[in-house]
Amino acid sequence: MTKLYHIQISPHFKSPPGTELFSILEQLLPINFIFGAQDGIEADGAIVIDDSADKDAAGVPRISLSSPAEPANKSPQIETEVEFANDPDVPFPFRGRRVNTKLAQVESVLAARPDETVLASSKRGPIWVLSKVGGVKHFRSALPLPHISTEENFNDVFNGECFLEMLVLLQFVREITANTAYQNAPLRAGFIIDDPNLHWPRYGFVDYREIIAHAQKENYHVSFATIPLDTWFTHAATADLFRANSQWLSLLIHGNDHAKKELARNYSEAMRKGLLQQAIQRIKRLERKTNIHVCRVMVPPHGACSDAMLAELSKCGFESACISTGSLRAHNQDKPWTKTLGFFPAEIIQDCPVLPRWGLTSNVKNSLLLAAYLGQPMILRGHHQDLKDGGAVFDEYARFINGLGNVFWSNMTDLSRLSYLWRMEGTTCLVKPLGRSIAFELPNEATKIVIESPESIDNCTWQTTSADGFQRKIMSGEHLLLLKEMGSKILIERAPPSSPCVKASLKPTGVPLILRRLLTEARDRLLVL
Repeated sequence: MTKLYHIQISPHFKSPPGTELFSILEQLLPINFIFGAQDGIEADGAIVIDDSADKDAAGVPRISLSSPAEPANKSPQIETEVEFANDPDVPFPFRGRRVNTKLAQVESVLAARPDETVLASSKRGPIWVLSKVGGVKHFRSALPLPHISTEENFNDVFNGECFLEMLVLLQFVREITANTAYQNAPLRAGFIIDDPNLHWPRYGFVDYREIIAHAQKENYHVSFATIPLDTWFTHAATADLFRANSQWLSLLIHGNDHAKKELARNYSEAMRKGLLQQAIQRIKRLERKTNIHVCRVMVPPHGACSDAMLAELSKCGFESACISTGSLRAHNQDKPWTKTLGFFPAEIIQDCPVLPRWGLTSNVKNSLLLAAYLGQPMILRGHHQDLKDGGAVFDEYARFINGLGNVFWSNMTDLSRLSYLWRMEGTTCLVKPLGRSIAFELPNEATKIVIESPESIDNCTWQTTSADGFQRKIMSGEHLLLLKEMGSKILIERAPPSSPCVKASLKPTGVPLILRRLLTEARDRLLVL
């Protein structure tokens, strides 16, 4: 059982602030916010206002924030250049970087005291500083608490456009919870281009040979989300390119017919099963003809996918889905789980792991930094038009991503299987899978492993497969003794769904959809002429 940390909110706040914010953070982290001193509860940290003293929270980490503006009087956010210090107390990957982000209170700065280290500054002066009192960290910020209305969610205050107020708060919480904090999987990344198929060595502005050359030079991997309807024909030489260059190119699944809101419609359960089974059958046909493995990761057309469809994906043989946070929320607005989207390395929605991805927007580099901070896979997506100037756009982002450290680039199955959190308790390694299958490398000091089911999943049976080929089944929370012959790498898989995807009748694709797809492909190919 993970320790619950209590964070005291200073009584100097005029009223209990950030109700929605605190509710969301309590769902995401092992923390509990308390307002003022409460009998029998010892605070592990404190949030105060304008550096006010609080004798009830002495001797614990604290953060002093600026007075928040009333929601009705909130100023419009203004893009501001922020420079982070090259200091160990600045979190990776922001250390020593200069970024542009939007702030509401750009006028406020701090007068840093001699005992304080400046962690971040705007052009006006310091906005985030740190001092250590008796070895305890005291943060000060010129920024207020991030404000989240009842209509907003976590991602509204922590995204590529605006994030600093939340970053300051999250880093303070990390300081408090450091003794029991989970660690993330290694840095990992991939690019996705939606729509291309294997009908020819080019698809619009996509030239597979050229992409291979760029990927080899700059060290990256490109996955193509291919439409199952398109599997009626395969160009042999194009298939050869994919087979011979699987380190740089791969395929995943993009809907079924690529119809409008194809995975977000109000289908019956039988219709959802039929649609997904047809997609899998078409993909298996492609695999038989080409001897190319297609990742069982679903990219819904236009990001439109209902949670009812997500519930069917795992039952029908899909390992995960890859959908932007904005799209998930847009097509599931009435679902309570949208409040916390954007925090974990992968979301588990209706028992389906969902990996994030981002478009090639002007602030996407900030999104990549936030993904690295949160332990998320850095997945960028585009269409063939984004390559109209060749592969230079991917080269630029690959250099930025590779500059963060040792980054693992691979296909979407491999990235999906790195969705987990882990921590050590003595020599026991606790692993929390955020997917149905994960590939985990055991720390050298580990003698036992415990698999912790995510909060959204009931206790279940897991199967581990070690390097010696031996398979072992264990329940969530059960200890598994690690033997030397097992090696350092294990595959952890959850037992199949209790309600597998039963065979459903398949509805033939209508002529209008086939014509629409053929015309769309013709348009894409003619754009390069």
